[in-house]
Amino acid sequence: MGQIQLKSVDVDLIESGTKDIPQLFEQCNKIIISDQDQYEQAAGLLKIVKSRYKEVDTQRKDITSPIDEAKKRIMALFKPPLEYLEKGESIIKSIMTKYVSDCERKAAEERRKLEEAARKQAEEEKKKLEKKIERAELSGKEEKVEELKEQLVSVAPVIVPEITPHVQTPKGVSFREKWSAIVVDVNLLPREYLIPNMEALNKVAQGTKGTIQIPGVKFEMEKILSSRG
Repeated sequence: MGQIQLKSVDVDLIESGTKDIPQLFEQCNKIIISDQDQYEQAAGLLKIVKSRYKEVDTQRKDITSPIDEAKKRIMALFKPPLEYLEKGESIIKSIMTKYVSDCERKAAEERRKLEEAARKQAEEEKKKLEKKIERAELSGKEEKVEELKEQLVSVAPVIVPEITPHVQTPKGVSFREKWSAIVVDVNLLPREYLIPNMEALNKVAQGTKGTIQIPGVKFEMEKILSSRG
């Protein structure tokens, strides 16, 4: 059976080897350039700082590279079983969600049918009353007409009770609603929901050095000093 091993790290050795770094930083923090000599001294200190950075970073990589490699091997070791479990979880959740959605759809359809039946029943009741009103009017029975009209106004579909899907949620299982937006016409979006494409604008700035005009955009230039150690 294979093993993944890591070496111990000598913390005291690392700390003793980097004791000069805070003092070096203090020198950087005290730099004042007012003439050519000071400018060149700053350049010399910059070389020292870059050189020490490379030394310390190389030491760090000597330690972290085996750790990174070990982590890569561990991740590869666990990847297949974890992927199987994730896919299995996704399959089960998908089937369970579909079942609940189907039950909710059937309950909604049942309620719709009951509401439609109640509406039709109310319409039939109204038609019967309207015919009675018509006959009463022809007979000159004014009081009867008023009574029937009051009944006609009060006729309304029977309120259908809420129909609950026939699903008992197992212990430890719950559902939450996740809403998402779909842009169907970007031209109709309010301004506050539009995000400038900074990656594209920065590429234009770098490629044209700010020589072109884009409405609402100002190009800026920043000098970046580089130094070879």
